[in-house]
Amino acid sequence: MAFKEPGTLLLGLGLFLLGLLLLVLLLRGGRARLERALEAPFRPRPPGWEWAYPLGLLLLLLAAGRPEATLPWRENRTQVVLVVDTSHSMAADDEAPSRLERAKALARAFLQGLDPTVRAGLVSFGPQAVILLPPSTERTALLEALEGLRPGGVSPLAQGLDQALKALGEAIGPERDLPEAKPPRAVLLFSDGAANAGGDPLERAPRFRQAGIPLFVRPLGDPRGTVSRIGEGLFFVPADPARLLRLAQATGGEALGEDFRPLYRHLRPSWAWRARPIELSQGLLVLAFFLLAFGGYRRVALEGRLP
Repeated sequence: MAFKEPGTLLLGLGLFLLGLLLLVLLLRGGRARLERALEAPFRPRPPGWEWAYPLGLLLLLLAAGRPEATLPWRENRTQVVLVVDTSHSMAADDEAPSRLERAKALARAFLQGLDPTVRAGLVSFGPQAVILLPPSTERTALLEALEGLRPGGVSPLAQGLDQALKALGEAIGPERDLPEAKPPRAVLLFSDGAANAGGDPLERAPRFRQAGIPLFVRPLGDPRGTVSRIGEGLFFVPADPARLLRLAQATGGEALGEDFRPLYRHLRPSWAWRARPIELSQGLLVLAFFLLAFGGYRRVALEGRLP
């Protein structure tokens, strides 16, 4: 076990020992005055030692030092990365209120039904492909990042897929058991398929298949394209769901509609034990306050007063 703030622990321990010494001296002084003032038959019995108080204070001191221990931790290794197209074409309004807002709503619906122990990450592309969040079980941060997406720029779909593979690779660490088994992983893509930069996304399909990562796609937009007002002008905005379908099939995935159950079935749990450093301060604080409360209750029950 190590302490993140050993200086605080040493200072508190010094104050604790000093206070304990003063308490012992005060008790001895009070006892001596009673012995001088009263005859032996009239002297009150010395109170019993209340072990809960010093033990509770000692735990508080340990908590102040922020102890950290490496403990075995069981976690689900299954991962999924959401890839959202944020290019200019996603501002088209052939999906109400826009393709991008529709993608956000679908992503939120997917996360709502996803096993909370499955780690989920977020990648966006347009004009640049970036990993916004690596896979984790922190849903609040993911939803906030999702809400902050805005349309603009070109559509480098292939680079977005590269970032998704990178995010899944970065999140995979050494396993304690089943070292040869790979957990279920998948990528869920929300896009209109109108890629116009960064290379041919179909060329990335062999990498997905080799890694055993299927790509599930949710096409957005009218397959015939649409004329939409974007900014100050009217533009023809294409969509290419057929390309997305070929891409999904080439990786072992499939195209989805409103029903995400095929992807949920793929993301089955894969449990493993890991060694993880865990801070013990909160547990020590809870135990310390329990001991102090117990000591107070016991003192009231025995003597009708608090110390």
